[in-house]
Amino acid sequence: MSCGTKTLKISSFILDFLCCVLGALSIAACSYALISFSHSLAIRVPCILGIVLGVLIFGGTIFGCIAALRESIRLTWVYCAILLALICGQVTVIFAQPINFQLLANETINNAWQNQLYQRGSMSYYEIKYHCCGMTGSVNYPDSGLTIPSSCYYNQNSTIVTDLYTVGCNQQLGAAFVKGTRYERITDWSIVGLELLTVIVAGLLAITLQNAERRRLYR
Repeated sequence: MSCGTKTLKISSFILDFLCCVLGALSIAACSYALISFSHSLAIRVPCILGIVLGVLIFGGTIFGCIAALRESIRLTWVYCAILLALICGQVTVIFAQPINFQLLANETINNAWQNQLYQRGSMSYYEIKYHCCGMTGSVNYPDSGLTIPSSCYYNQNSTIVTDLYTVGCNQQLGAAFVKGTRYERITDWSIVGLELLTVIVAGLLAITLQNAERRRLYR
């Protein structure tokens, strides 16, 4: 085996392994999101698609590792075709089924508010963390016949009237989630970029193996 072929083989195996790990992390992250936001329809389809693609990437890259270790030309080309198809699927999901973070925020706060009406304290986590009050504003409490809780005040001190948060948690949580959109896009495109690099290296390995096979035939 030439030095160039060995380098490509090792590089291909390492990239395959990284893609395999990312596939497993994608499955774990999407599964966690589905469990954590089981009430939300906004993330259901994107996360289910993410799990499906994660499983396919995980299985496909294991196939790629085997192809690299066996130095099989045919298996390596098949792997390139599989990974290219998965990349197309991922790009389609990124554009066609992005997570609607504003809808997710609205569903999350609405669910917490409905619980607040029957069991006190369901909104306190969001109100303290995001400096907000009620679903759409502090008036939600008196309008629903409830006393404004201390979690709606800065430092939970309800004795200082001016410290009352007047902004609704829908708006604050939505703004926080939208900030996360940028990181989600960076992560998505980084994974696509890594997979493209993996395809290129795997293709170069297959070509190198083909050339080596031809040279053997003419000796």
